[in-house]
Formats: sequence, C-alpha cells, structure tokens
Amino acid sequence: MNEFMQALAVVEPNRAEIIKVPLVKPKPDEVLVRIRTSALCTWEQRIFTGNKKAPYPLIGGHEIAGEICALGENIDPDQYSPGSAVAVRVLKNCQSCHFCRRGMENLCVELNTFRLTGPEAYGMGGLAEYISIERSAVWVFENKIPFETMALTEPLACVLNSLKKSNIRMGDDVLIIGGGVMGQLHVMAAKLAGGRIIMSEPNEYRREVARSIGCHVTIDPANMDLKAEVGKLTGGRGADVVINTTAISAVVQDSISLTATGGTCITYSSQHPDLPIMVSPNWLHNSEVDLTGAVNPSIESFDQAVKLIDKGLVDPSIFVSKTFDFMDGQQAFEEALKPENFRVVVKF
Repeated sequence: MNEFMQALAVVEPNRAEIIKVPLVKPKPDEVLVRIRTSALCTWEQRIFTGNKKAPYPLIGGHEIAGEICALGENIDPDQYSPGSAVAVRVLKNCQSCHFCRRGMENLCVELNTFRLTGPEAYGMGGLAEYISIERSAVWVFENKIPFETMALTEPLACVLNSLKKSNIRMGDDVLIIGGGVMGQLHVMAAKLAGGRIIMSEPNEYRREVARSIGCHVTIDPANMDLKAEVGKLTGGRGADVVINTTAISAVVQDSISLTATGGTCITYSSQHPDLPIMVSPNWLHNSEVDLTGAVNPSIESFDQAVKLIDKGLVDPSIFVSKTFDFMDGQQAFEEALKPENFRVVVKF
C-alpha cells in the first residue's frame, strides 16, 4: 500500500476537492475497511454550503459501506474475514459516559467529536478510500447487496431508533410529515410495524414514491386542510403517532396539534433555523401526549437495519438517486443539494 490515500474534502464553502492524507492503518482491535460507497447526508450538505461551521479541510462521510481489507491484532479473521462486505457505524460511543452506560450510546458525550482531528483534515473520515475503526462498529453482510444500497444502512438505522420511541401498535394511525428520504424510510419501517401510514407532503412526485412503497394515504398540505383530513381518517382523534421529518419549526408546532390524546409526537429532524414553539402545559397534562425527539442510530437500531437490508425485508435502493465517482465530488455535492434527489452516493 501507498503511504497516502485520497479523500473527498470540503475545503471551503461550496468547494470540494480531492486531497491526499496519510493512509490509515489498523491498530489493535481495529478493522481496516476499503470504503466503496458513501452517501451525502444533509449534514455533509450543510458543511458544503457553509450553513454548518466546521474546520477545513473536512472529510465527512458517515453513511458508508465497503469491504474488509486488513485486520489489527486481536481480531478474529473468521468473524471479520478480509473481503467481506460491511457497513460501518462511524459515530463514536465511549462506553463509559453516563449515557452509554444507560444504553443510550446515540447520546454519547463524544458523539460530535471528529475521528480525524487534523492538521491534514478533520471530520468523520468516511469520504476517503479507507477507514480504520474498532470492530464493534463493523457489521458484516451475509448476502450480496450492492454497496450503494448498503450505504443507506445508517439512515435506516436512524429511522428505526425513531420508531422505537413511537411504540407503534398494529393498526395505529401513523402520520409522517415530509417525503424526503428519511420520511420515505419511515414509511417503509412503520408499515412493517403494522401501522396505517399517512404521509403529508406537498410534492406530487414524493407522494407517488410514498404510495409505491406502501403508504396507505397521502395528503397534499399545500392544497388540503391537513388537520381536517387527518381528523376524517381518525374519527377526529388525530394520529396515534406523528413523526415530523422536516427542518421547519412551524411544522413541529403543527405536528403537536395533529397528535391524538395518549399518542406520541416525534421531532425527527434537526431544525434549521431552530425557532421556538409553544405548548400548552395544561393540554400536555390532560392529553398525556409523549413529546420527544430522535437523533442518531443506536447500536441496536444499526444492527436491525443491517438485518432488514441483508435479509431483503427492506430495500432502500430506490432512494439512491444518483451515483458519482469520488473524483467528481464537486458535482456530487451540487446534485445532493437538489430537492428532486433523495440520496446521492459517492463511489470509491
């Protein structure tokens, strides 16, 4: 191997370039993964546009898949066989903080710390040719799944963590607000959980996609009274579960009013800009509505996502809108920003 590897880095707002960084090597208890695909999440997109501040050059990439190419000391080659196709949970979990020890590793205090800490580059490191990572963060696929599809393991895992908080019961009415890739993945997963799925989305194409993957009812909130329509479907109660996947705080406010007494309302998406909302304490007291958020994939939800994709129970390949060679990274980022695309995947 060479002593350097190539990576796709954001070097300044709206500019991505190929840079060379020192080749990573596996330490004891680590697995070296040759990255094959990395999807461009909205986090990377905000870094690219400069809407999220970060040090440059930044190598993002946390929705990744690849193959094992080398093992550090103490790694069982039968469990982590070189050549095996894998998905990687890049997020850190220290296993020793208050949250990790309570089984809430998706809230780990080290969660937002970068694996690459400079001076050559900063970031998560998934938009590079290789990543070396602890074996506990590596999941081996048993079946032959395209790397582009495997790259969507992480976003599916985020969705499964969200649905765990929803406590969906079979037959529940589940309202999903927003038909982007995360909203669509919520449709797939919530349908498996036995809910009647209702999607609110103003874009006709996204509503069509939702129907094609099994969404039972779609509503255009731009031309229909969403609350009235949900009321008709639910006998005036509201939805048992409401999940807002948009980044619009006003929609969070609306989602609360669409939630049935005793139901659950989840703010799935981060908010940009983050604006305050109003909640009546007395209504909250009397309704027993569970208002909560969902962030990042837990270890359990990542494991479930791997199994669902590996066993063919969920096929997220429809949401890979375009793929680009990493050498065309600037174009990949520009395409990822277009609202008509779900996920743009970079190939190494």
